[in-house]
Amino acid sequence: HLYKRRRRSSHVSTQSTGFSCINAEYGKQWYQRRVRGANVDETVKQSFVHNVKEAGYMKHQGAVFNHLLPAQTVQLWKGLHRDKFDEFWVVNHRLMEHINNEPYQYIPFRIYTDIHRQYIQKPFKPRIDDNLTTLGDLLHKCLPGSVTATEDKEEPFQVTEGVTIRIQGVSPPLVTPVQWLSEHLSHADNFLYIVALGMPQVSSSSSQPKTTTTPVTSPPPPQATEPATGTPTQQPTES
Repeated sequence: HLYKRRRRSSHVSTQSTGFSCINAEYGKQWYQRRVRGANVDETVKQSFVHNVKEAGYMKHQGAVFNHLLPAQTVQLWKGLHRDKFDEFWVVNHRLMEHINNEPYQYIPFRIYTDIHRQYIQKPFKPRIDDNLTTLGDLLHKCLPGSVTATEDKEEPFQVTEGVTIRIQGVSPPLVTPVQWLSEHLSHADNFLYIVALGMPQVSSSSSQPKTTTTPVTSPPPPQATEPATGTPTQQPTES
């Protein structure tokens, strides 16, 4: 369920927790609320740090995040919470760096659509066979129906008619390398959030994996056994 509290504020941050989705708004007056006994401020902080850690493992297998001091992790959160970019970037820029000038291991991204209840997140490499993968490659693999293939080698994909792709409010060209997008258009938690609107509707029968089931029948009732032919039956004797 989505808990909403509409108030005028300078920043809005939506984070997903294990038990609910909290729409936490930041402004001059920080709205405190408790959900199932958990403080919203602490809950959003834990969710944010968890996402940063997950993104770090996808990009560097944790080689950078694991070397952050506890004070640096706190500074990362406080810089975001207090809207102090310099304080935030001192730590976050380390998480965006390359190791040995190599691209990330995997691109931390999540796709939100208007036909799926949950976001889409799959392993996707920024480089395959020394070729940088693009936004079109990512959508073609992870969100079928959002783009269509063309015969143009310079622009091998085009957005499906009626579909709109947004990242940070803009529509980047499909030939943009996902490595560049991850470095420049990721959110504060280091994830690249992609929004796809106008996706073609998919029937529930085709969207769910087809499985075959065998009808379960109850076993037949036990039959009374009769003595075999030719076998005399023993009659009770009177005493």
